Amino acid sequence: MTTWTGATAALRLFLPACAGLILCIPARADFAVALSPPRFELETKAGTVLRNTLEISNAGKEPVRLSVRTADWVFRPDGSVEFFDPLQPGSCRPWVAIERREVTVRPGRPYKLRFEVTPPPDTAPVECRFALLVEGEDRSLGKAGDINIPYTGRLAAVVYVGVGGVQPELSIVGAQVREVNGQPAPVLMVRNTGAAHGRPQGMLVGTDANGADLELAPSGEPMMPGETRAIALVASKRSDPGIRVVPRLPITAKGAVEWAKGKSIEVDTRIPQ
Repeated sequence: MTTWTGATAALRLFLPACAGLILCIPARADFAVALSPPRFELETKAGTVLRNTLEISNAGKEPVRLSVRTADWVFRPDGSVEFFDPLQPGSCRPWVAIERREVTVRPGRPYKLRFEVTPPPDTAPVECRFALLVEGEDRSLGKAGDINIPYTGRLAAVVYVGVGGVQPELSIVGAQVREVNGQPAPVLMVRNTGAAHGRPQGMLVGTDANGADLELAPSGEPMMPGETRAIALVASKRSDPGIRVVPRLPITAKGAVEWAKGKSIEVDTRIPQ
């Protein structure tokens, strides 16, 4: 098993709210590759070899040849993710070994790619974060006049490895209204003073200005150590949680936001305050 870094420029993609699978799918459906799981949240001890497997499947009609590499990444305030091939300051990628740089995945025959993470014995408690980037060969969307239009299919699985028992520590520092997908929406301002990422979860109950009964769920974006971020509250009818709604502001909200091994924050607020 080998480890490597590349030399290409940083790659920037947009991340759905679940922050799990990051993908860039071309305009046609030739690239029918999927990764499972799309996100790893693991724990280990310094000096211990942690082994795991990424399953790569191909729903297309022909075998597909893929390259695999590690990358560093950052989660931007606008919800995008930026990937870096060169090692970034504090990168833990030298601890990572992956089975192969190139794989061929046949339709209906998923490939199980093995990887290892080995923190050195003297590693202080820390969260190791990296991505496994899976990229298809360059293809063509066709021609526009005399110009051939290339595309490349890319997928990424994000890996979090807590070393030495590190944990997040979340607190709510405010509630306000921000524009989300072009609409004003309630958000909680959440701060993480811990040493690992946290992912706000749970369900609040509330009422909007029209008296409509609501359920309000945190969008579940990851909170990195030292970060303060606006976490959108996704509103739905309390009588039918499957139906999302755009609440009329202001709203009241009450309940608990949970994260990491049963820890929670009690919420009782009016938005906007």
